Amino acid sequence: MRTGVDLLAIHRFVPIARRARYCSLLFTEGELAQTVGLRPERRVERLAGRFCAKEATCKVLGRGFGQGIHWRDIEVLGDPWGRPVVTLHRGARTIADALELDEVVVTLTHQADLVVAFAVAETRK
Repeated sequence: MRTGVDLLAIHRFVPIARRARYCSLLFTEGELAQTVGLRPERRVERLAGRFCAKEATCKVLGRGFGQGIHWRDIEVLGDPWGRPVVTLHRGARTIADALELDEVVVTLTHQADLVVAFAVAETRK
């Protein structure tokens, strides 16, 4: 079993979330589509959570961004009930396969100005 956790102060993420160029580098079209229509503060909170989940997932994979993983290689979408669902693409998928990892499961929690993401995956070994 492999785990990863990340903590982020949402106010530190505001400048990134407000720049379309940064968002297009960090998030997939699907992730950005799930923020359409949200109030600005809720959009920032949602994107900060996705960012945090990507960081926690990298820790599960044992790599950092730029070490065979790009930001959009990890996609975190909400299912119909709001549960975050992780899909690995390209480099992240390759690393997960090499580690023989099953599905990466993430949970998020928001409190005041903080978001915490915890990720876990079981190995098939």
